[in-house]
Amino acid sequence: MKNLVITVPRLEIHRPPVSTAIIANCIKLAGHPVETLDLNCEFFHYLNNRDSYYAYDEVWDRARSITHTEIRNLIKFIKQVAFKKISNNDRIFISVFGSSGHLFTTILCKLIRKNFKNKIIILGGAGVTSSDIGKLKQPFGIKMKKAGLCNLYIVGEGENLVVDVLNNKLDTPGITNETPAQLNNIDDLPIPDYSFYDLDKYDYLSEQKEVFIVGSRGCVRNCTYCDVAHYWPKFRYRSGSNIAQEMITHYEKHGVTKFYFTDSLINGSMKAFNNMCEVLAKYNSTHKAGFSWGGQFIFRPKRQIPQDHFKIVAEAGGDEFYVGVETGSDKIRWEMDKKFTNEDIDYQLEEFNKNNLHVYFLMLIGYATETINDHNDTLKMFQRWQKYVATGTIRGIDLGIGLLYLKDTPLERQIEEHGAYFLKNDFDLWQNTKNPDLDVWERVRRRIETHKEAIKYNWPIWRGTQRLEIIKQMLLKYQSFINNSNQTFKPIVKDGLHFIN
Repeated sequence: MKNLVITVPRLEIHRPPVSTAIIANCIKLAGHPVETLDLNCEFFHYLNNRDSYYAYDEVWDRARSITHTEIRNLIKFIKQVAFKKISNNDRIFISVFGSSGHLFTTILCKLIRKNFKNKIIILGGAGVTSSDIGKLKQPFGIKMKKAGLCNLYIVGEGENLVVDVLNNKLDTPGITNETPAQLNNIDDLPIPDYSFYDLDKYDYLSEQKEVFIVGSRGCVRNCTYCDVAHYWPKFRYRSGSNIAQEMITHYEKHGVTKFYFTDSLINGSMKAFNNMCEVLAKYNSTHKAGFSWGGQFIFRPKRQIPQDHFKIVAEAGGDEFYVGVETGSDKIRWEMDKKFTNEDIDYQLEEFNKNNLHVYFLMLIGYATETINDHNDTLKMFQRWQKYVATGTIRGIDLGIGLLYLKDTPLERQIEEHGAYFLKNDFDLWQNTKNPDLDVWERVRRRIETHKEAIKYNWPIWRGTQRLEIIKQMLLKYQSFINNSNQTFKPIVKDGLHFIN
């Protein structure tokens, strides 16, 4: 039987998809015919306009409903771009990265069922198990199976389970049933084969080709707002030399010199991270490869950092790192279980500056327990670290859209503790009785004030317009709630929407 592995929106468009490059390679190594189709990339080119492509983010994130025109456009796109490959294959593997892929996947599967009734549809990816908060909400895979829109769904790590599907071993844990045990030795898994994709089609962030690297699964932290521990209860990592060798392979095979790590934390294991840097630094010096790589990084307590650590990172090609700073308040950061302080940030920013390393701050404005004093601590950080913006060490800040209560997070389990409740059962519109001053409007007010402070001190704001548009939609929903409610809430002042516009 012939196999087609499909990637659906939404994924980022700056690199080829890593998960399907791995799954396709697993199918190939098992001796079965396979081809791939990146519908996320194809949709980007179909629209032929970045703004049009990113406008769909509001739909994928359910910040607004999809229009009839957009539905017709998606159907037309799928028929034009996907139908030929679907018709030529028997098993259709669809990778659903997260809940943002649910709508497109549903439309795609309905079209397959209507036009190709005998195709075997297999769903996989983290989006298969994701759902909204609430005891009655079913995971996406179960809903799709009950609706007859897929034959099977794969839960958990798919490398071995895909091969079981090919061999018709469908009673294996993880295939349309409970989550299987996690794989322990991830050094032995196949690496992604990017020859399945046209690497010239992606909207790279620079003139260089760039691909993903998976160095670990899970996280050494358990941040209260994050659901990674639900999907990967145990943190596992590849050896540093194994990771470095994969990067060298992509360089020698495809000429790729830029890499982005998918890891929750690239330096989750300091042992593996240091070993990788040593191998890459040596290869860089002898082959002049010019590696450049980055990913999500954690600022650790100063006492945990070896001498000359950042010097070796730079020699290995370390460049851009994304750090969940989240807030300027040590108290709130500790309540989030981040476990580092502003003093630790001071030290590491200076080391980054000395070694020509670069960082993006990722922020979460309006945490459940945030007080006005905590918020003011966040405002103070823009002046405190502005000198690193001036030197280019801090390349940008993502102010985010604020705190969301996600399913299967420590924060969800703290709903009663915080006295959290949701207006209109909308998980954007949360408030809590233990911190009543932090209502919806106050969170938006603080978010806008933070945005203005970033502008005041010339911090580059990453995805600023897109984030504000989502906040605007939340504000409009809140305004609608107020207008239709007999309860008394603070009115939305026009200044908020005026600033966003």
